[in-house]
Amino acid sequence: MSSRQATVTVDLNAIQQNFNYVRELAPASRVMAVIKADAYGHGAIQVARKLTGAEAFAVARVSEAVKLREAGVQGNICLLEGVIDKEEVNLASVYELQLVVHSHQQIELLSARGARRPVWIKVDTGMGRLGLKPEEVEASFAELGRQKVLGLMTHFPTANEARDESAPRQLEAMSALAKKLETIAPQAAVLNMANSAGVMTVPDSRADWVRPGLMLYGASPMAACIEDPELTPAMTFSAPVVAVRRIKTGDTVGYGSTWQASENCRLAVVAAGYADGYPREVAAGTKVLVNGEEREIVGRVSMDMLTVQLADADSVDPGDQVVLWGEGLPIEQVARQADTIPYTLMCGIGSRVRRVYRGEVRG
Repeated sequence: MSSRQATVTVDLNAIQQNFNYVRELAPASRVMAVIKADAYGHGAIQVARKLTGAEAFAVARVSEAVKLREAGVQGNICLLEGVIDKEEVNLASVYELQLVVHSHQQIELLSARGARRPVWIKVDTGMGRLGLKPEEVEASFAELGRQKVLGLMTHFPTANEARDESAPRQLEAMSALAKKLETIAPQAAVLNMANSAGVMTVPDSRADWVRPGLMLYGASPMAACIEDPELTPAMTFSAPVVAVRRIKTGDTVGYGSTWQASENCRLAVVAAGYADGYPREVAAGTKVLVNGEEREIVGRVSMDMLTVQLADADSVDPGDQVVLWGEGLPIEQVARQADTIPYTLMCGIGSRVRRVYRGEVRG
């Protein structure tokens, strides 16, 4: 393996610690651990093998669930977007998947294929993307017929904001719906509502089930993008220095010549760029760690490289690793500098980046 590669190091023990924190916050709830998008770039198979205490896993696509099953992952796997055609219905049956039902078309598809699957009914209480309206849910129980209904699910659009006004209304809507339907459909009283932000900030949403995602990986889901000391970051993104260069006052660096040296100095050229998942959009002065010390990126991030200004006393050689985010440098900090969120950074790691696991469970 080339030493020139950028590397993501994933601490699976940190993910376990964050899972345990979910248990502390919601001790009466079952946990559906969200591992879609390859566990937010952390490796879905490795995370699933680690989190054996989760009562279920959640993914977005059938292909994600198939990979988990073929890797030997047992237990409940839920498709958050459900199925869209007969092929996916068949795969859901073969691989024994739970389905989220969010439209009448999906209900008709299941009926037409003669499938019998455990299903969650998705209720749109304010997110506006997927889900049946509350007034449509009662009829759906009759339409589902042969399916085993596990309960009602909803999603919060603004639980991650400091002054969230939507979550209380959504909770009230779900509570009223459950109360209305539980006499004719006891499963309606089983509620699955809280995402990471809900788990952390909306105690009343920690009902029968919770669905933590980002918080499992040690980053804060809150809109302010400030790191949470209760969470343990699991991902460290690093890359090697490929060159150390001396430049003179007035020299420019990078595409567009947007940065000009104000004095004679040294630069480290680091083998990571936007093709590896490091955002081109980072603001001037964004920090990285060189030998544990904060140093600034200068010039534009390019496809394969970025440049860092070194201090006079820095002892740096080609091959030395530079931390781009992770241990000692919170991903939230980089996300703020790129005007984005930790989710996009984690999920944007490129395929050529090497993955290394600590605390791995061999399957």
